[in-house]
Amino acid sequence: MYTVDQIRTILDELESNYSMAMDFQAYPLANHLLKQIDALRDELVGLIMAEDPYTSEADVRYFEGF
Repeated sequence: MYTVDQIRTILDELESNYSMAMDFQAYPLANHLLKQIDALRDELVGLIMAEDPYTSEADVRYFEGF
């Protein structure tokens, strides 16, 4: 399991790779990366909500920018 900071770092890298894949029209790779991004975002939401019981999923998504 990753920490919140580790997930943020990995998400930055995956999002950069996703952007490059889209630029080069490597759509199968982009779709694969998008699945990984979605899974990590869900994990990040869960970790942040576990740390603070008063934080909702919508709060996390808003403040994390996704």
